[in-house]
Amino acid sequence: MVNVENLNVKFGENHVIHDVNFIVNQGEIIGLFGISGAGKTTIVRVLTCQIEKKHWTGNVKVTDLSPAKKTNHSLILTNIGYVPQLELLNLYFDLSPIDNVEVFTSTYGKNKKEAIKIAKSLFKILDLPEDTWNKRVKHMSGGEKKRLSMAIGLIHRPSVLFLDEPTTGVDASKRYDILTYLKKLNQTLNTTMFIITHDLESALICDKAAILREGKLLEFDTPQKLISSLPSKGLVARFTVEHLNEKLIDYIKKFSAIKTLLRVGNEEIEVLMDDFEENLPKLIQYMIDNNIKINSMSKDFASFRRYFQIRIQEEEEKEKKFKDSEGD
Repeated sequence: MVNVENLNVKFGENHVIHDVNFIVNQGEIIGLFGISGAGKTTIVRVLTCQIEKKHWTGNVKVTDLSPAKKTNHSLILTNIGYVPQLELLNLYFDLSPIDNVEVFTSTYGKNKKEAIKIAKSLFKILDLPEDTWNKRVKHMSGGEKKRLSMAIGLIHRPSVLFLDEPTTGVDASKRYDILTYLKKLNQTLNTTMFIITHDLESALICDKAAILREGKLLEFDTPQKLISSLPSKGLVARFTVEHLNEKLIDYIKKFSAIKTLLRVGNEEIEVLMDDFEENLPKLIQYMIDNNIKINSMSKDFASFRRYFQIRIQEEEEKEKKFKDSEGD
């Protein structure tokens, strides 16, 4: 469906994407995760024919067509859909949802009657109230506008849908609803989806997660496999420590089995260790023996958010060591 081999992107002397490789199968949901400047949008711009071939090298296929050939661009663009971060970029707020569909279909040269039939089926999947279909979009709630924007991106039944920050601008309590609807669309239509986001909770619905930093693809795998690659397959001990400070943290880190210790709250830490079940009682005893007061302790598996934080931190430390060695 989407194949990227040795993708490099340069603008003059600025090398922004470095040797990126991944394969995406039909019907998969892919999360592109990274902070601003990680390279997410640049990769998507290559896949969607927005960057001239003179600026990139590599073997790239989107729906089995190469964006390197300008003659393929119209076919690729017919096969893909795009949902922007801001609904005002693909919706006319003074028109109704049905009117928006008609404008979209005229732009794409699609059959209006068939498009409205598809739109109504999508509206039902997305639980858009029928009494809103012929009212102005500006009167819809934020969540309804977001869902309408998704429907518009799918009217022409694309094989691949790109979604830019789909949970941005939605109340925190509604973010999971948006993700649930995306999964529902994916399972109903078998549409391949790329979610471009810094919202790490989106990994909950992703088949594969791509972690990017400074134009490099650090990881590409299922969120579950990435978490399982952590010490003891991602088991975490979470402690609430009275009067927690950096001095206490440094002291706890001296326990030899600890691989990663993260401060996750004012008095909370999370610890990853080798041989978790064997070493957890020893760590607790070590803390007690050193007058470190534990107010509570729990066990859990690391979240994708925690994995992402650890993986980026590892890369930053590696980079720092390299720079320090160069300075010696």
